[in-house]
Amino acid sequence: MRGWVGVLAGLALVKAQAQPVVTPPAWRLATVELPPSISQHAPDQGPYAVILRRLLQEAGAVPVFEFLPPNRAYEKVVAGDVDGAFPYKKTPEREQQLWFSEPFYWARWRVFLGAQDPWIPERPEALRDQGLGCTMQGAPVPDVLREAAASGALRLQRVTLIDTCFRMLQLGRVRYVLTGENTGWAAAQAMPDGGRSLRMAPMVVAQEGVYLTFPRKRADSAARLQAFNDAVRKLRKSGELQRLEQALLPRPLSP
Repeated sequence: MRGWVGVLAGLALVKAQAQPVVTPPAWRLATVELPPSISQHAPDQGPYAVILRRLLQEAGAVPVFEFLPPNRAYEKVVAGDVDGAFPYKKTPEREQQLWFSEPFYWARWRVFLGAQDPWIPERPEALRDQGLGCTMQGAPVPDVLREAAASGALRLQRVTLIDTCFRMLQLGRVRYVLTGENTGWAAAQAMPDGGRSLRMAPMVVAQEGVYLTFPRKRADSAARLQAFNDAVRKLRKSGELQRLEQALLPRPLSP
């Protein structure tokens, strides 16, 4: 009897060892250089990449990021040449071609001021009355300010690097800098004084969702969308996404 027990145990061990290792499927995701949030040159490719790796792990997949020029990335996802793409602003026109996921992150537009400036803006419309501001070229202003920007009531100097905006702020050439919270603090930390010469106003100008998009042309997109959305809801409900954001995102240096 003992002999049979040993034989059966041995067979079970051999069977267990023979089980193939299951490799999670790779999702090819097109994206763009948008430092510090996502970049080939950032540690771990930036916070968005880290968050997406965790979400896709929950969904049973792994991301492979393909960095492309913005127009090329969009063309590839619409054509179904990649499994998904990000980050794109949700519009009715784009929703005709793409499925938009639950937001996996909420980006916040903020106002940065000189540390000695006493002004405390309380609503986005107040930016129209405070002289010249600064923001990055190619960055669409939040919806709440779009009409004012189009009419010229909101005056913005546009530059290629947010660092230039902060230098202009220090020199008094602009009154404020309008940019994303992460972008602003990452640039501030790179300043010689670590950003101590500026402050961020308490007001959140706008909060916009960051989505993963899937091509409507592909038959497998619906299942991927569902799996990803389930992962977002689960990790947000548990608080894991919020904890991950706090650990990853740039913050001002302590006084």
